[in-house]
Amino acid sequence: MRRLMCTPVAANLGCCCRVFPNRWQPMVIKGGFMPDRAILVSVMDRRHPVDRNQVQETAGLVAAAGGLVVDYESQQRSDLRRGLGKGALERLNQKVRDQSANLVVSDIDLSPSMAAHWAAALPSETRVVDRTQVILDIFARRATSREGKLQVELAQLRYLLPRLSALGTHPDRAGGGIGTRGPGETALELDRRRIRTRIQVLQDALNRVSAARQTRRQKRHDREIPVVALVGYTNVGKSTLFNRLTGDVSVAADALFVTLDPTVRKVVVPNFGPALIFDTVGFVDRLPHTLVTAFHATLDEVREANLLLEVVDGSDPHLEQHRQATEHVLQEVGAGELPRLVVYTQSDKVPVAQRGSGQLWVSAVTDEGIDELRHALGQNLSAWRQKLTVFAPWSDSELWAAVSRDATILQRHDGGNGATLTILVPPARVAYFNGYCTLDSSGSEC
Repeated sequence: MRRLMCTPVAANLGCCCRVFPNRWQPMVIKGGFMPDRAILVSVMDRRHPVDRNQVQETAGLVAAAGGLVVDYESQQRSDLRRGLGKGALERLNQKVRDQSANLVVSDIDLSPSMAAHWAAALPSETRVVDRTQVILDIFARRATSREGKLQVELAQLRYLLPRLSALGTHPDRAGGGIGTRGPGETALELDRRRIRTRIQVLQDALNRVSAARQTRRQKRHDREIPVVALVGYTNVGKSTLFNRLTGDVSVAADALFVTLDPTVRKVVVPNFGPALIFDTVGFVDRLPHTLVTAFHATLDEVREANLLLEVVDGSDPHLEQHRQATEHVLQEVGAGELPRLVVYTQSDKVPVAQRGSGQLWVSAVTDEGIDELRHALGQNLSAWRQKLTVFAPWSDSELWAAVSRDATILQRHDGGNGATLTILVPPARVAYFNGYCTLDSSGSEC
């Protein structure tokens, strides 16, 4: 009997451990999990040059999921939907045996039928997964909060549901042949019903999370505090930059998808005042749509931000490709038209002569450009508030309380009867301060 395991790079099975808790057993060795020995398979369009960066990135994803890439097989085809040809499958089968591999990872998304076709040509203990499943597995490993785990499980189940039949008529049955007809189909439908029920439970829970997030956003909006969301490709240094800007100690590492759960901190921006900064999940080329949908509540924070701080690894030779992937996801979640400030990291690795004119560069190693970034944030956020010059009598305690609570003082000139203040005021408080105004933002008398 063929038994499917909850091994590290088996994202389509990780969620099943929750839905079918008695059927899936972890494969363990002394000291922890046995790493999957993986063969990476790339099917490329023969009309285009080979994208080695894409292959390397998929290999990095496998490593991030705890797998070990031991070999590589590729084929150029005129129609990617046909997958590997007969000869390539035979070579892949031989490599699996030679390398004692137990996992085959496709660089392109596989349909359920294609995955089943590949699996049928390989040794029975070999699992076939695609890039999306590897990404889902990494997300499952990184999720720590209840919300993050709910979102990942929902994405996994939605991805798994149409692929159940490709796993066999029933997870406990070998599939095919005498004794599997009839009851096996009933069991398959039972599994589908269980998954659909679990999906509905998860969706209901995430709807409640989304409602709670919306309530918090409304409170921030009522308090007139702007939001800055850090966005960008995975592993470009967003969390490290977040720590530099906020003084926080959030986890930051040279690894893919370290941040899944959004982190928010309040900071004081020079020449502006208080603002909230969000560290968000990193994007990746061909980010699975199931993840974008499942992480809707989290990505809402990006769409509702007042300013996007796009973080780019300036030392990465593929930075333009990564920026395009970031732009694609931002457009997909409805945040593509938001105001944006672009900052390039790793300035300590890129000579000044190789940097673009007018670009903002920072280094987490030397702190170069951090102060300039803070002032740039203030300049970009200033458009969100109106600048006024008011006269505040010393005796007007109500006005001074309002200035302290609602405004940011840019300049102050004290006199005998009071002080002349140049302040930044949120839109909802402009009418109040206009009663004390002497000059508006254009320099004209109020």
